[in-house]
Amino acid sequence: MTEDDSRLIEQFEGKIRKLVDLYDTVKSNNSELQGQIEAKDEEIRQLKEQLASLKESYQNLKRSKVLEVSGHDIDDTKRRVSGLVREIDHCIKLLNV
Repeated sequence: MTEDDSRLIEQFEGKIRKLVDLYDTVKSNNSELQGQIEAKDEEIRQLKEQLASLKESYQNLKRSKVLEVSGHDIDDTKRRVSGLVREIDHCIKLLNV
């Protein structure tokens, strides 16, 4: 083997080592990013649960406000209650089908 061949082999080995180091770095970064994705997915899940809970609370609050009566809007409140009764009747009909 000539001196040029030895130099080429050393250069090749050096490049292979660099490639392996780069692979390890990319693999480490990938693992870190996967962990971040999992954390974000969990955060999204929790936020979706919180949103659903808040939507339900908001709907309950709206329903309770419908039944609130003040002196000048009694007729409006009666219409709202009648609407709720019709909606309940409709739901009962759907359940009976």
